[in-house]
Amino acid sequence: MKKTMLLLAFCGIGAILQAGEGIDTILYNGSVLTMKNENDSVEAIAVNDGKIVSVGKSNDILKLADKNTKKIDLDGKTVMPGLTDTHLHFLRFGLTFLQIRGNGKTKDEILSDVKEKAKLAQKENWVRGRGWNETIWDDKKLPLASDLDTVSKNNPVVLFRSDNHAIWVNSEALKIAGINKETMDPDGGKIIRDSNGNPTGILVDSAMNLVTDKMPALSEEEMETAYLLADKEYSRLGLTTVFDAGDDISIPLVKRLISEGKIKTRINVVLDGKTAKTFLDNDIKAEHNTLNDHMSIRGYKIKYDGALGSRGALMGEEYSDSKGNFGNRLIAVDELNRLVEKSYELGYQPHVHAIGDKANEEVLDSFEKLFKEKEKTNKELRYGVVHSQILTKRDIGRYKDMDVIAIMQPIHATSDMNMAEDRIGADRIKGAYAWKTLNDSGVIITGGSDNPNDYIEPFYGIHAAVTRKDMKGNPKDGWYPEEAIDLYSALKIYTQNPAYLWFMEDKLGTIEDGKYADLVVLSDNIKEVNKDDLWKVKPTLTFIDGEVVYKVK
Repeated sequence: MKKTMLLLAFCGIGAILQAGEGIDTILYNGSVLTMKNENDSVEAIAVNDGKIVSVGKSNDILKLADKNTKKIDLDGKTVMPGLTDTHLHFLRFGLTFLQIRGNGKTKDEILSDVKEKAKLAQKENWVRGRGWNETIWDDKKLPLASDLDTVSKNNPVVLFRSDNHAIWVNSEALKIAGINKETMDPDGGKIIRDSNGNPTGILVDSAMNLVTDKMPALSEEEMETAYLLADKEYSRLGLTTVFDAGDDISIPLVKRLISEGKIKTRINVVLDGKTAKTFLDNDIKAEHNTLNDHMSIRGYKIKYDGALGSRGALMGEEYSDSKGNFGNRLIAVDELNRLVEKSYELGYQPHVHAIGDKANEEVLDSFEKLFKEKEKTNKELRYGVVHSQILTKRDIGRYKDMDVIAIMQPIHATSDMNMAEDRIGADRIKGAYAWKTLNDSGVIITGGSDNPNDYIEPFYGIHAAVTRKDMKGNPKDGWYPEEAIDLYSALKIYTQNPAYLWFMEDKLGTIEDGKYADLVVLSDNIKEVNKDDLWKVKPTLTFIDGEVVYKVK
């Protein structure tokens, strides 16, 4: 190994290849999508010391092997760069393996799960979970505290909605939080009430804090278990890098687990509001690359508005199905401007949550103000808007003109299509989930899931981006199919573009000499798969730093 490193240092990679030694692994006889451009495809990859040292034809690459080289016959399967999710919640996802997971379930199924959890819990323990979505239920009505009371009277229960912008709690949780008829709605939030003004058990946006601030903190043991479960699942799904959006309460724990080699996934931490305030108030500068490129702390999440499903997204005009409701501005415009400027001073990248058209407009205004004052372009800073969900035609143009990065989640369109047009009407929907319009305009889009608020599987997102259909093939012709993008563009938003967002394009995102060997081998040749079946594609092997971190059984 020392000899190899010396050759690298003094003679370059070509010397290794001529010497015919120092190759740890060769993957050959495959369809290797380098993602350098749409048509760049090779057959084989040589890996050494965690990095790619050569790509090309199988016969040429196999000549580089020595007796110690591990050779993997791909048998025609596709290899592509490891996938990246640029907006998810690491700890929350891990906790779904330990708590109630309501995604895709009926209300009765969720109540049954709560009943079983409550049976096993001691009286003072909270029953926690997430993933409920009333818009997929038959009656489409918001649930009630009394529903939960029938299955858990003594244990406080808190269940986060699928968008994480509302919670459903029982009467015991309301009691602990001191929420009653006289409790005022907090700024940026809403307590849903019945006709007599009594709380129903649904709290939206900042009103959630009235309950969540009373919940006991997780133990380090619980968090470690959750992180390790999530990390293992990411590898199974072909995710080699994630942007952890606002789940940074345990940065020291994550650093330890990475240092001990227990967490394999690369993590770009996007600080949550509370932790970021501490960092900004104490002038703690961003850590751009720590722990050998396996972790950075350079992002800063600013939650500017709510979500469309819970009618909290900030709109320029009232909701089509809720007269007089314009959504929620969670912080003042002046505070947004202050946070964006402070982030700039300390080297952080703002990742500003903006779903509604008015929220997107005001976030772009804030970015534009900073760019002009500091005489900087966004190609230098790479600031992004998370979700970029409902846009006016004017603001789509501003995304391009200002080079603002759209940190989007393709799966959201197919998850929201059952209610989105009801919320905002036929005219505004034309600027919603506008991937093709943004992509064709030259806007850099990065892909993600917002998991556990939505499906984590990256090929579910790729399928949604290409077909505008759900996994059942609905609707038949796709939901607003004119906004579908081609396969290469869909793969790019999970590979090359996220590397650019992280300032890691010289190390990740494509399969090239000198880059990290973060690779995923797929079950199929993805170029030959019927686009309606893209969601069925699964990884068979995942590599991080040239190490196999997942192998299908």
